[in-house]
Amino acid sequence: MYGFLVCMLDKKFFHTPEGLKQILAYELYVNHGLYQKDIADFLGCSNNTVANYVKKLKKYTHLKDFKIILESKTQDIQEALGVIKNTK
Repeated sequence: MYGFLVCMLDKKFFHTPEGLKQILAYELYVNHGLYQKDIADFLGCSNNTVANYVKKLKKYTHLKDFKIILESKTQDIQEALGVIKNTK
């Protein structure tokens, strides 16, 4: 038909526990420079899962709605940073 794939941002998904995990993985890796291993240990998943979360969310970085979602999770991100840094 159109020959292109439309990638839609599911805003409701990011209010689920799995969506929060993906946001935390993205933010902690991309914007806070933590190692994937440390993030994976915190989230209870593998390094590859963290890498996949980051790759998946990078395609949304240009969207205003995605930036708003990230801002709404600031407290969760700060809490995760505190826990990870205190366990080292």
